[in-house]
Amino acid sequence: MQVYVGILGGALGGILGGIVTFLATRTKARLELLQAHDLVLQTERLARYQRLFHLSGRLPRYWRPGEAPGRQDLAALRQDLHDWYFGEEAGGLFLTQHAKTSYLKLQNALVEAMDVGETPLSDHETRALRDLAGELRHQLSADIGAANPPRVKTRYPGSTLPPPEPYS
Repeated sequence: MQVYVGILGGALGGILGGIVTFLATRTKARLELLQAHDLVLQTERLARYQRLFHLSGRLPRYWRPGEAPGRQDLAALRQDLHDWYFGEEAGGLFLTQHAKTSYLKLQNALVEAMDVGETPLSDHETRALRDLAGELRHQLSADIGAANPPRVKTRYPGSTLPPPEPYS
């Protein structure tokens, strides 16, 4: 009888150990796959976001007097943004939902500003465009984690020893 209990206990232990090992290995493999996907996505996103960030610089925080773009300049910017979104590198494919919303709000504002005619941009229009471009840049920065402090703790070097007495 004791032999049967021992065999049954060993068999159940082996089966349970196998199940636990299978589940742990499966979970670990899934996490590694997700991490690899996230790493590739962030790497691809970074390259495309850098280009979009650069394009958005044509709508800076402010313009000096007389430097504000004309409506034709806005048409060229709108086209460049469109080309970035749908171009060969498919930049729009990598936008997060929040970044896409910011991007589309900027595109809509550019189209509205272009449709007015040949009059110079008003202060209200330039402020709105600059604010939307700034919002997009902030979202791009947040998406790639550029605004976060380093996750790896660093040690700062100690103070430098003073020079010898005759040289101080």
